[in-house]
Amino acid sequence: MPGDDKQAGDARRARQFPALRILEAAGIALSPASIVIAALASFLLTISGQFVDLIFRPSVQSTPVSIDADRWGTQIGIVPPFDRTLIAAVARPWSSVLEPVISVLNSGWEWGFSARMSCRFALALAAWSLVGVILCRRSAYLFVGHDDSSVRLAIQYGLKRWPASVGAPLIPLVAAFLMAMSLATVGLVGRFPFVGSTWLTIASPFLGLMGFGMAFLLFATACGWPLMVAAIATDDCDSFGGLSRAYSGLTGRPWQVAAHTVFGLLVGIVLMWIVILIGEMTIWCATSCTALGSGLTQAHDSLFGPLTFLADQTVAGIGISFFWSATAVIYLLLRQEVDGIPLDRIAPDDEARPVRDPLPVVGIPATDARTESNGKVPGIDQ
Repeated sequence: MPGDDKQAGDARRARQFPALRILEAAGIALSPASIVIAALASFLLTISGQFVDLIFRPSVQSTPVSIDADRWGTQIGIVPPFDRTLIAAVARPWSSVLEPVISVLNSGWEWGFSARMSCRFALALAAWSLVGVILCRRSAYLFVGHDDSSVRLAIQYGLKRWPASVGAPLIPLVAAFLMAMSLATVGLVGRFPFVGSTWLTIASPFLGLMGFGMAFLLFATACGWPLMVAAIATDDCDSFGGLSRAYSGLTGRPWQVAAHTVFGLLVGIVLMWIVILIGEMTIWCATSCTALGSGLTQAHDSLFGPLTFLADQTVAGIGISFFWSATAVIYLLLRQEVDGIPLDRIAPDDEARPVRDPLPVVGIPATDARTESNGKVPGIDQ
């Protein structure tokens, strides 16, 4: 049959080129429920970040990675370029978590600015850890072709696994912090006159080894954090389980992870280019056609602001939804390559888990309630 031949050909190409299955993440990301959840999380996180700015009143200004609302023009000839705006739209969760850390490292450890960025980091990590588990779980079910998990069940699952998803990246970060404190303690000897310089020179191999350990932990955590969230979402593991599965994939198949990530980024850029172009066309059509009746000034003043806001939130929602959809697909492909686990093996929802029968009381044998005191069953042993 032609249909069977096509399916067999698709399955054969998927086995030969597994990265091509990342293309399916683009369609999964367009799920309306996923877009709404992602857009709502992005909006709330933006409001929370502005509230943090009001509290700390930063003296050092930073440039947050976000979608520039001024890019939405009223001329249809403006085509979105392949610039950092598209990359930021695709990698919003990743960049919003990494940006505060990078900003602190580049600011010279100014305490007020560091406190502000630490709050931003905590908010972003908490928000995207929760949203990531929910969207990764939804995406995994849609990817394997059996959508047995509703949005309600995915949200319940994410809320219960939220502490684990937050704790997974904190484990290596705490380890890196303890290493930093150890290095600082050893460095205190360097303040002593005459012997300080000699001591640091002698201890340089140890200090270099500790520095390498810190660098590895920080780099692996930055690269593997999305995979930790995907592992918890699909395999129902704890913080240590998500951490070990992500590190196993990074160390066992580093080039596959890099190739899948680059390919997923290219797919996301193309998707967001199309989405932004459609958004610009939508704003232009609505404004221009309405202006035929109300006038250009009235239409622009009344429609441009609300439509721009809606377009920004929609673009942000689709970009975030694609990020976690692609992360779930990449994790499932990587898990199959490393551990040989089938793609369709996903931990069931809490409500779908079988209820275990209570164990009998120890020391009392199980008996039939119908058995009489003489050992006969009424109606049978007559």
